[in-house]
Amino acid sequence: MKIDTLKEKALEYKVDYQMLEEKETGRKKFIKRFPFESLKDMTIDDYADTKTKDSFIYWLERKHILAGIGGGNSSKFGIYRAQSGEYCKGYGKQKIVLQGDQLQEEFKALKTGIIKAIELAEEGRISDFNSLNLPLFNMVLLKIVNIYVPEKFFNIYSPPILIELGKELNVREEILTPQNSIALNHEVINLLKGDSVFSDWSNEKIGVFIWDTFSERNNEIDKDKGYWLVGHTYEDEGSMVNEFLQNSCIGVGFLRQDLHEHIKDDDLEEFIEAKEETTAGQKALKHFFSMKEGDLVALKSTFTRKSAGRIRSVLRVSAVGRLLKDAYEGYEYSDVYGHNLPVEWIDKDERDLAYGGYRSTINQVRDNNTISTVFMKRGKDKVEIIEQEIDNSPKNHVFYGPPGTGKSYHVVDLALELIDKKTYDELQVDGREALKQEFSRLTAERRINLITFHQSYAYEDFIEGLKSDGEGNFLPADGILKRAAIEAMYDGIQGLSNNDYSKEIRFEQLYEDLVKNGLKQSIQFQSKTGTTVYISHISTNGNLVVTSDDTKTNSIVSKDRLIRIYRYIQLHKTDWRNSIMFIREAIGGSNQSRYWSVLNWIMNELEEESDGEKIEVEGNEKKAVVLKALEKKKAFDFSRAKKHVIIIDEMNRANISKIFGELLTLLEEDKRLTESNELIVELPYSKEKFTLPPNLYLVGTMNTADRSIALLDSALRRRFVFKEMAPDHELLESIGENIDVRSMLSIMNRRIEVLYDRDHMIGHAYFINATSDEEVISIVQTKIIPLLQEYFYDDWEKIGLVLGGIGKSREDSYIVYKEEVKINELFSQRPSYHIPALYRVKRKLSIQELVAVYE
Repeated sequence: MKIDTLKEKALEYKVDYQMLEEKETGRKKFIKRFPFESLKDMTIDDYADTKTKDSFIYWLERKHILAGIGGGNSSKFGIYRAQSGEYCKGYGKQKIVLQGDQLQEEFKALKTGIIKAIELAEEGRISDFNSLNLPLFNMVLLKIVNIYVPEKFFNIYSPPILIELGKELNVREEILTPQNSIALNHEVINLLKGDSVFSDWSNEKIGVFIWDTFSERNNEIDKDKGYWLVGHTYEDEGSMVNEFLQNSCIGVGFLRQDLHEHIKDDDLEEFIEAKEETTAGQKALKHFFSMKEGDLVALKSTFTRKSAGRIRSVLRVSAVGRLLKDAYEGYEYSDVYGHNLPVEWIDKDERDLAYGGYRSTINQVRDNNTISTVFMKRGKDKVEIIEQEIDNSPKNHVFYGPPGTGKSYHVVDLALELIDKKTYDELQVDGREALKQEFSRLTAERRINLITFHQSYAYEDFIEGLKSDGEGNFLPADGILKRAAIEAMYDGIQGLSNNDYSKEIRFEQLYEDLVKNGLKQSIQFQSKTGTTVYISHISTNGNLVVTSDDTKTNSIVSKDRLIRIYRYIQLHKTDWRNSIMFIREAIGGSNQSRYWSVLNWIMNELEEESDGEKIEVEGNEKKAVVLKALEKKKAFDFSRAKKHVIIIDEMNRANISKIFGELLTLLEEDKRLTESNELIVELPYSKEKFTLPPNLYLVGTMNTADRSIALLDSALRRRFVFKEMAPDHELLESIGENIDVRSMLSIMNRRIEVLYDRDHMIGHAYFINATSDEEVISIVQTKIIPLLQEYFYDDWEKIGLVLGGIGKSREDSYIVYKEEVKINELFSQRPSYHIPALYRVKRKLSIQELVAVYE
């Protein structure tokens, strides 16, 4: 919402002073119940025992103080009391029961952090909040400091609203994130209070006004209507936008056959799946036949455009209209236009909006901002248009050079810089140890993944392959690249609540578990009337077929339709337990009773699992979220997504083209997800959708002594930025007292380049940590000489030349010397062929021999 619009509304706003007084009274009651000076003596029961209805966190969430912090799960308070009566932290699979000393220690740390946060707020040290590292959700801590230090904050805790306001008020970019919502709240209220319109308003009044205004905007959206973006480009005919406008209709060009006789059948979706070969076509047709009279539709196309040196995603809206009839009454079919529904066009102005995503033929729009922008034409006055900026920095890097040139050292620097340049710059000031600690932290979080290639490393290890499950079966198993890509893509899922979405994923999983195990476990369902329903068999499309003893008829309860019912419940907050009539509204004609019986079973399972807490999204569930987003062509936004790095050590030791296989194309930066030539493929083993996101970077190292990069596949070389790491002799200037290590290594490398090549020079890192001549001597003897033996295949003449020369005897000041063979002493008879000289390496070196290398 534009700031000018907000100020106009403020001038007309009629405040409910009684409500403001109640909010302030509530805040004071909270402080009276939990005075700041008493917090240090607060017990764990005082803090987290919600069963008393008088605990600290109960007051925070349930007593309607200032503004709500509902949603999420109990772990948002750091420590909470579970239904079992035990005190816990974490949730889902990460839930940990706290007892005894551990409970007291962790609660003491939490309590101390809360007290410190209030003190920082009173002192105005808002920027220091990030150093607290508390397990509380940001909105919880924000509400706490707002209660105790009301002059520094205001009662808006929603990150989306704060970010939208922050952008309008030109708040500094680095705090426009949910993670910085406390600092953002503080800065927004200061900027608003600095405006003459709000200067004499209380913080609470501003908070109530902001909440009411944003709620008013969102409430204008009719939740009983569907909002659809419909493509108008057919595969053979091209754009049909003019035909649709002239004939007042929308259409879908997939599955060119008349479907009139199937429209009212329960098995319409199964028929579509059987007859339409493409997944995109199946989805488009299912959406098309689920549209209802009165829904709003917009003709759209998507593309990218270069503007001011940056590539931007564009959503072009050609017209907006209202459906006059749904498919049950208004369906028409023609060989030219395919499947059609009648539309009343109410707006034919073509507009280009800066949006990413919405790439499917038909998309159902649920995001309030997008609905307001597209269907209510409020893009400039009401809604912050989402703009996706493409990161044009290289995604694939390789450090190459001889051994010991610091490739691994620089990989650490580059990985940290790619993930967060600001943090990297700050840590550089603190020295190498700080960088290593951050690198270790990110590795532990799996934001940085490390792998070493070797000769037997394969596609199946890196991307996916078949692995034994120990029971005689071979199942697809994900490799490190696929796992890292899924983690990175999950961070970029745009415009959805991960909590709600993960519950939907779990809903699907419970359905799939019924398909897999329900029949053999004899699982039964109870209908609304008390009839027992059970699984008869599984359809060829993998859907449940249920029956009951009273009728002996079979009914399909399909996953797709059941999920649509689930979404309908979530969207409309339907009281599904006490009615079944909503099912027909959600999916049209169906056996409502049997759909309700399966729905009831799954919903009860969900409630038992979550116990009122957020379902953790991790592992396979996180993967399911990503795969579903790809399958549904969900919008992604990587502009603020966390960055991930895969480090591939010894990259050229393996057959790289074989390891990447057909996915080599995905390495191209314009083929990444949301890029101009986005490419999504189907993997050969799992048949799952896969792509590479733009927030995943690959950094490799190549030891040129193992294999020259000149031998690399040219297709691979085009996809990476190569940086040569040569020996840096200047870094050795201060090493050694009597031995000039810099001069010694420099002349050795010049000789190696002449006698072999530059790929086999010796890196400075071999000596970088040496602190004395004795250590230098030891390094030459134990590391450098064996390396030269490997390089020159025991050609001691060349090895001797690299090391400064070849002595005639042990007494000469050379590392390598020639020992004359005394033939008469060895053989009673002189051999008829030439006996070569023997070369020896001194077992004990001194400063003199190393100085002789360069003098």
